[in-house]
This record gives sequence, C-alpha cells and structure tokens, in this order.
Amino acid sequence: QSCRPSREMADAAKPKMDFRTMFFFAMTLSLCLNTVVCFIGSLGLPFVKAFTLVTYRAALMSASVAFLYRIAYSLKPPASMMSIAGWRASLAPVLNSNGAHYVIYSIVFAMGRPVPTVLFPLTICGGYQLLTIANKHFPATLKRVRGDRLFALAQQEMHRMMAMCATMECSMLPLLMMELFTPARSVTRVFLYVNYLRRRYACKDDTVFRIKYTYGNAGQFHQQVWGMLDQKTSPILRRVPGIDKVLGPLKMWFTQGAAPMKTQ
Repeated sequence: QSCRPSREMADAAKPKMDFRTMFFFAMTLSLCLNTVVCFIGSLGLPFVKAFTLVTYRAALMSASVAFLYRIAYSLKPPASMMSIAGWRASLAPVLNSNGAHYVIYSIVFAMGRPVPTVLFPLTICGGYQLLTIANKHFPATLKRVRGDRLFALAQQEMHRMMAMCATMECSMLPLLMMELFTPARSVTRVFLYVNYLRRRYACKDDTVFRIKYTYGNAGQFHQQVWGMLDQKTSPILRRVPGIDKVLGPLKMWFTQGAAPMKTQ
C-alpha cells in the first residue's frame, strides 16, 4: 500500500496523450504487430500462414493511414484558394516528404504478392515512433520491461537504422525487375518504383511519422547507398564499351534535383 501513493503521483505526473499521439500510437502498434505476424506466417507455420496476406496488407494500410493523417494536418492552404502557384508552393513540401513517399511505397507493394521484407523499413520507423511515445507517456512501464535501454540504444543508432532502411528500399528494385521474367510481371510497378527511388534520392525531409532524424535526411542516406553501389560496380562497368553513353544520361536524370551529400 505504501507504493500506491507514489504510483498514483507518477501517473498524475505523466503527460496526457492528445488525439494525434493516440492515433500514431495505435497505427504504429498495428504496423509493428501485423509485421510480426506476417513474418511468422511467411515461415510456413500452418495456422499463422493463413494470415500472411491479410497482415501484410494491414501493415501497409496502417503505415499509409498514419502518413496520410500527418500530411492532412501538416498541409497549409495558400492565402488565396484560387491561386495555382500558391497551391504548388503549399503542396511541394508535402509531396516531397517521407510520408508521401512511403504512401507511394506502400501502394506499389500492396499490388503484388506478400513480401515481408518490404515491411521492414516502415516497421523500423514505426518502432521509433512507438518507443518515443512509450518513453514519454509510459516511462515506468517501459523501464520495467527494460524498454528504456532499447530506446536509448535506438536513439544512439538511429543514423545506422535509417541507413539500413535506405538500403532495404533500394534492394527492392532488383526484386521487382526479376519479377518481369515471371507471370507476376508488372512494368508499371517497376516504373513507379524507379521514380520512387529517384524521389528518395532527392528527399530533404528529416522527419518520419513525428520523429526527427538524429543526423542527416532521407536523401543523404539514399545517396550513400547509391554511392557505395557505384564504387563497387564502376571498375566492372568501365570495361563495357560505350556504357558511359547509356549510364551517363540515366545518372543525370536520376540525381537531378538532389542536394550535395553532406559529410560528418
């Protein structure tokens, strides 16, 4: 009984969740739980296997709804509702945000068969949002389950985790291209995803859900991935006659609009 007053005082001291926080908590929790079930189901377990597709799409839907909600309340209408230039200026930062990009990402992969690894970049970002909310609103509970250590480690390693997300996003392109040689082929998906990766390369947004990166932005992490790929493949590609005439214009198109990558 002596512990009860202190617990009640601690509960009273905790900041109350507003609607937005509760919404993001619910959506990111749904994203993470559905990803876990989808991954377990993909391993072929008899009972869970039946839920692979539904949990895969539920995870994509949960992430998309959260991102669309953030876009909706972040959008600032222009002073003149009839101004086309004003709407372009208002929509530009929203359409070039991580949220809008991840909605496109979710749509591209919702059209095909379940690929659980597709969910990992979304789930990593969702996990950060979930841990941040838990650390702020349920610190005692988080500490009880050693979640405070996980949160501290996640903050410390955030730049590596965001780099991993960029790597996984880029690694999905070969998967889509290989599907062109199967009955599941879709040229439209490949076209959409190449344009998605191009947008990611130039993305200057440093927030995802409601979390701010500890270092850099989305575009810088994608530039690092493509830079490493270029270093590894350049010695081989140089041996191919006339390859520069093909790859040169493609590189210029792909990197157009990207800010120079900053170094630490």
